[in-house]
Amino acid sequence: MNDILLEEMADALAAELHLDPNSILSVLARFWQDRIAHVWQVSDLIDLACTQGRPITRADAQEMLHSVFEHHDSDRGLPRADLEVELQEYHLAFHALPPERQAEVLGVFSVWAQGAPIAHQFGVHPNQTAGHLPAALSLARELADALPGVPILLGGQPASGDPPRPWLAIQRIETLEEIQEVLHG
Repeated sequence: MNDILLEEMADALAAELHLDPNSILSVLARFWQDRIAHVWQVSDLIDLACTQGRPITRADAQEMLHSVFEHHDSDRGLPRADLEVELQEYHLAFHALPPERQAEVLGVFSVWAQGAPIAHQFGVHPNQTAGHLPAALSLARELADALPGVPILLGGQPASGDPPRPWLAIQRIETLEEIQEVLHG
């Protein structure tokens, strides 16, 4: 167990039990002195998703992490590849997400008109990935209003600098707004 995680555990226990974190830390250090463990956290799965340009919520990441753990092979451990496979099968269902929860979607987003060479980016990797979906949707809707009939794409921006992956297509057709999810395998 690494020192940072031990300190986090000691701080959490100390706060809950109203004890001195240093005394808890020494107990944890003795307990873990002849053991090892690699700990995957929800934040690891969120970072992986954002790096790949996949929008995700913290709740979905937590559910996925528990699913991976429940189905892992104890003899082989829990390699990063298992998290990557689980993430490849994940798709955030935009239409099932109530508007008041859209700010919970994590990721770096780009918005552009189909065929346009320039995209507007919302967020920055790795530390500014929270709460950008509402602003990206707002711009996409403004562009759809300004360019009727032209699909406005909203996609996740991978950290690698590769082109964004379209995730939603918003198009204004006369007075109706049409939003379609663009599914990628």
